[in-house]
Amino acid sequence: MSRRALVTGATGFVGRHLVARLAVDGWQVDALVRAADPRLPPDVALHAIPPDVDGIVDLVGGLAPDVCFHLATAFRGVHVPADIVLMVEANVTFGTMLAEAVTRAGGCRFVNTGTAWQHHDTRPYSPVSLYAATKQAFTDVLVFYAEVEGLDVVTLELTDTYGPGDTRPKLLPVLARAARDGTALELTDGTQLIDLLHVSDAVAALLATADGERDATYGASSGGAISLRELVATFEAASGLTVDARWGVRPSRPREMLRPWMISGPPPGWRAEVSLEDGIRELLAATS
Repeated sequence: MSRRALVTGATGFVGRHLVARLAVDGWQVDALVRAADPRLPPDVALHAIPPDVDGIVDLVGGLAPDVCFHLATAFRGVHVPADIVLMVEANVTFGTMLAEAVTRAGGCRFVNTGTAWQHHDTRPYSPVSLYAATKQAFTDVLVFYAEVEGLDVVTLELTDTYGPGDTRPKLLPVLARAARDGTALELTDGTQLIDLLHVSDAVAALLATADGERDATYGASSGGAISLRELVATFEAASGLTVDARWGVRPSRPREMLRPWMISGPPPGWRAEVSLEDGIRELLAATS
């Protein structure tokens, strides 16, 4: 009998790739969504997110999933006051209602996704941003559900992701557009570190986490953080394009990562397979 997965954040970049992989692997896939997305596979069952916790409890109880992959999030690298309510509701409140529902359904593993940004300067907890703080807040909520309510929880902390079909305003697509258009790109001094994980490796890490140890926290890293200057040089070498980089024009964000920060070990049997050079060439081929 096939396993049944419940996925939140299925319309996001990593979520779309995850549900596609689950469907190919023979899982029954249910997705909690705010709106339909034609990019999702047709055999994924879409369910509108109920407006209250009772509705979520009833829906999850009726679906009876084996694994809940919780990817839904509201990301802001640097927030403004208007972002606060949205981030707390998406990253803490909704996750808590979902954890309550999965706990009551019983027999379901809860796969939580965290971020390496929760570990500035390699500390056990030191948030890079308010976004990272809300992810930690939900992680702390899950401690209650695990220790008091018996929820089977396992967490995967991700670095930055990239790959084909990414519509987010992320660095590699920005580099590609600037290089192809010949436009200047205003950047910081380029000393901050970035760790880019291909989306197929991120999905494989999520699947490995689903079979990991209860209450464990794993980390998925490309295996090598590099500076922004090194990333631009790698992009140019892999693509054959030239980036007109104007270094030191933009100020650095607060609490930039200046040394490797992943503190959690990888999921059992997992390692990154896609090199940054191959990933860049794939991304460029998909957008040519």
